[in-house]
Amino acid sequence: MAKVSLDLVKEVLQRNGIDARKLAEVLNQIRQEAEADAVEREKPVKKHHVVLVSSPEGGLPDDLVGWVVQVPEDDNPMVAAKRIVETAERFNASPRGKKLPLASFGDACQALPAKQLKENNVWVRTRDPVRVISVGNAWKKKRE
Repeated sequence: MAKVSLDLVKEVLQRNGIDARKLAEVLNQIRQEAEADAVEREKPVKKHHVVLVSSPEGGLPDDLVGWVVQVPEDDNPMVAAKRIVETAERFNASPRGKKLPLASFGDACQALPAKQLKENNVWVRTRDPVRVISVGNAWKKKRE
């Protein structure tokens, strides 16, 4: 629904010959409803990013891929992968999941609906796997 300013509402009511007292009463009720609506809205959950890296061979190979996900700030980042797996298992138990089951973690990151992930407090930010490149943390300083 479009948001309308109170000034516009006031102008329209005045053009239609609404009594000044009734006009003030209606505008006051609109203000109260708007304030109550603003209070009822939930504040967005603060989240932090986690990078989940796929390591099928067990070690850290040269060619890594991963996914960037978010979990609520209060939660332990270690639960992100577990939540995705739980959501994928629930999906696979559904009628749609039985037709097209998810077979791997990558499938889950790419194919799970965002709504189902959100219900489990995890948000996948990169649906496609992202290459992970290892870099050194220190620079060599030149001697002068």
